[in-house]
This record gives sequence, C-alpha cells and structure tokens, in this order.
Amino acid sequence: MARRKASQFRIAFSYVFDYALCIVLIGVWSYIATFEPSYSRFSLSDITLQYPIADPETVPYGLAVVYSIIVPLAVIVLWPLVVDHFRYHSSFSSRLWDVNAGILGLLLSEAITLVITTSLKEIVGRPRPDAIARCMPEDGATDASPYGLSDITVCTQPDKDILAEGFRSWPSGHSSTAFAGLGYLSFYLAGKLSLYDNKGEVWKATAVMFPFLGAAAIATSRVKDHRHHGTDVLTGSIMGFVIAWMSYRMYFPSLNDTAREGRAWSIRSWGEAKVSPEIVEPEDEIDEEERIALANQELRRRQVAAQRNGNYDYDPRYSQSAQSYNDETYDSRLDSASSTTEHPLRPQITTESDGNPFEPRR
Repeated sequence: MARRKASQFRIAFSYVFDYALCIVLIGVWSYIATFEPSYSRFSLSDITLQYPIADPETVPYGLAVVYSIIVPLAVIVLWPLVVDHFRYHSSFSSRLWDVNAGILGLLLSEAITLVITTSLKEIVGRPRPDAIARCMPEDGATDASPYGLSDITVCTQPDKDILAEGFRSWPSGHSSTAFAGLGYLSFYLAGKLSLYDNKGEVWKATAVMFPFLGAAAIATSRVKDHRHHGTDVLTGSIMGFVIAWMSYRMYFPSLNDTAREGRAWSIRSWGEAKVSPEIVEPEDEIDEEERIALANQELRRRQVAAQRNGNYDYDPRYSQSAQSYNDETYDSRLDSASSTTEHPLRPQITTESDGNPFEPRR
C-alpha cells in the first residue's frame, strides 16, 4: 500500500510539475516581451516599409486569443466528456484523463510557440511593412549617401512602444500561435475521427480542415493589414504547425493508429509498457499476469478493428499501433497460445467468455 501511494504521488507530482513548467514558460514569454527589439537598419526609400498603420486590425490580439486558445480548449474539454461518453460509454475517470492530456498538449504547444516567436522577434528586429509610418521620420530625412541605410535616430515618434512594435515583424506571432492552437485542434480532431481508417470519408477531412483554415485566415490577415511580410507569416505558420504536431504526439498516438480512435496515451509510468487508458484505469494496481491478459485483449481489439477496415494481413507485433508491446512479451504470449492459433503472428479472434475486445474496462 505504501509503495502504491508513493507511485501515485510520483505520477501526480510529475503532471503538476508539467503544468507548472508551462506556466513558467508563459512567464518567460511575458518577460521577454518587455525587451526592446534590435532595431535593424532600414531604407527610407524601401516601398515595402511604407504602408500605413492599419486601424483597426482585422484580427486584433484579443480575438486571436479566443480563436487560437479558447476555441480549441472548449473542444478538447467537451469532446471526451460528451462525445466519447456516448461513443464508448467509458468511465468518467478515463474521459477526464483524456481531457487532461489534451489540455496539457495544447498548453505546451502555445507556451513553446510564444517563447520561441517572441525571442526571435526581439533578436532579429525586422521592420514591419508599416515601420516608416510608425517611425515618423523627421522632415528632409534621407538615407546615408550613396548606398547607406537609416536607423531609428531619424524617427520622431514620441511613443516608444509604437516605434518598438514596428521592429517586431519576423516571425509573425499571430501566425505561429494560430497554428499552434488551431493546428493542434486539427490533429486532435483527426485522431478522434480516425481520419486515416482506410474508409476515405470526406466529411472527416472537411471537419479537420476547418481549424487549419481558421489558422490560415488569421495568418494571412496580417499581410492584409500590412503588419507582416509574407515571409514572416510563412515562417510563423510553419513554426506553429511543427510545434503543434510535436505537442500532440507527446500525449496522443499516431494518426495512423486508428484502433485507438484518438484516445490519449495511458497515464505516465516508469519501466512499464503503455496500455490504453480504456483498458487500465489510472488508479488500478495490476500484477504481471493480469497485465499480459489485458495486453492480449488489446491485441485482439486491434486485430478486429484492422479487419473491419479491410486489413486482413494485420500483424499486431510489427504494427505501429502496437509499438508499446515488445517482441519478447509478445512471443511468450504466442507460445502459450500456439495450440489455438492458425498463424504464428495472428492469434485467432474468438467469441469466448473472456469479454468483448471493444468493451472498455470499467
């Protein structure tokens, strides 16, 4: 009992630490945002910097936060608690665990994106397309002759914040955070809807497309408002997309693993194989014999799912879906079941009283 409590405390502490670290990253971002940018030199005759200041913006900062963070957060909370309840009739603790994993992945995606984006903005100090309008050069100001550039000494802008903001163009923060949040939501929906289940259902692709479309609309609005150059938006979008994918895969299986139907990895453990949270509840304490039995049940569930999708050559040992099961454990199970199998790598699916492989463990 003492060992179990120690293990539960270690697990709980590890996730509390993850949340705390994400909050620290957001604090680091807030601190970095107070720095002045590098103020790169520029040419007063550069027509790409001579756009007016857009007022109001198409997507102001507050609205970008709602679209990029609040909307994905709402879907991540409601989907497991409502949709998955009717799809699987799984336990509340299992669905609550899925919510936790989804929120932690979204928070990590946004926190890392904010820190990297803001740091690069301050380091590079690239002028925005409306930099000269923000600068308000003094009358008669010209670039140094014959091929020189100007710096902020020619500016008469009394508001230092407006001037500083004109030199934070690369990369686009709206673009990176939009794809970090809405891109993460697209990956989340793709997993929950089993997008790559070999059925080719267009409605699933359409549902997954909309968050990406929203992120792209937010990103391109920055070009429309003359707040960013095209390369700023492209770089920020790619950055947010990559970080969103990395954060999603930390807590959820591959989109090709359609047998899991987008459910999060099991609760964190050390030195133990991962199994589905629908099979083993986080608070369960199981011995090795029960663990092997549960692993067998999971393998049967995966094979049935694969055969329903038309994959009759499914090999659970070499499938990416079963990457958490090692060969030694699998071979030992095959040896014990050799008298009831027709193929050395594919156990027979029976309708014995050991339970429905699709039925989640309560």
